[in-house]
Amino acid sequence: MVTEGENTLRIDIKWPENAMFQTKKYRDARVEAHNALFWMARASHSFLEPTLNNSHLSLFWNEDNCDFRTRLFVDGCQIGLHLPDLELYFCDNEEKVPHSFWLDDRTPAFVEAWYLVEFLHRGIEQGKFSTALPFASPDMLMGDTEDHNASLFKTELTAMSECLSYAINILRVVADQLARHKNFTSNPSEITLEPQSFTLMTRADLSTAHGKTVWVGFSVGDNLRPAPFFFSRTCEQVAGSKNHLLDYNPANIISVQSIADKALSEEELVRNLVCLASGMSVASI
Repeated sequence: MVTEGENTLRIDIKWPENAMFQTKKYRDARVEAHNALFWMARASHSFLEPTLNNSHLSLFWNEDNCDFRTRLFVDGCQIGLHLPDLELYFCDNEEKVPHSFWLDDRTPAFVEAWYLVEFLHRGIEQGKFSTALPFASPDMLMGDTEDHNASLFKTELTAMSECLSYAINILRVVADQLARHKNFTSNPSEITLEPQSFTLMTRADLSTAHGKTVWVGFSVGDNLRPAPFFFSRTCEQVAGSKNHLLDYNPANIISVQSIADKALSEEELVRNLVCLASGMSVASI
């Protein structure tokens, strides 16, 4: 158990077997889940003012309902996602409402139609909704030629959801420790899930270098590294800069496989991530 300030790891983390992450089914499940995030981002982008680094698209973990949610975007509305079965739904005043949409045996065109009907029922101007996003992705599915099939990937999606839940607990403690670290400003960051890169992220502003920020995060895997991994990355915050997919320094990555191979405890994992963020060497990776 790790205890720092108000953040405590209260669970014994048991990561899924790494062999699953090397399968085509896991890669396909990741694409299916990524597209669910794209649909959430489309609602946010249609009704919220664009912000630096596309932070208006960020998603947030709802502990009570074990789901991810968008920011509130119009009349108290937000979109929720239950990841294990790719269930999308509206939340009114933070409460889930009926008429969910499951990304299963349905094309992207059906998702768009569902949105338009739900907006109509709520008296929200349909014309403001757009499928456009401020980024491109090779994983993006559109049109009516290919079905989403969440039910084919139930095991993989459940494992992915468990990984994200574990990672949120880890990153909360990391964020708390970075807020207390002498190299960073004392402003703990919230944890967000970023739709473009499919990464959980927390940021810490360096107190020793103006305008520089360290991102510590967790990826469910990408086209180069199929298995999930934690990472740290330093970047300049430049006004007006475009949001690109993150590139990662291999020295600043801790994969789920390496956590298992090294039998890293939660305490050791947190310590290693704090070391990576603060620029210290990590001998145990």
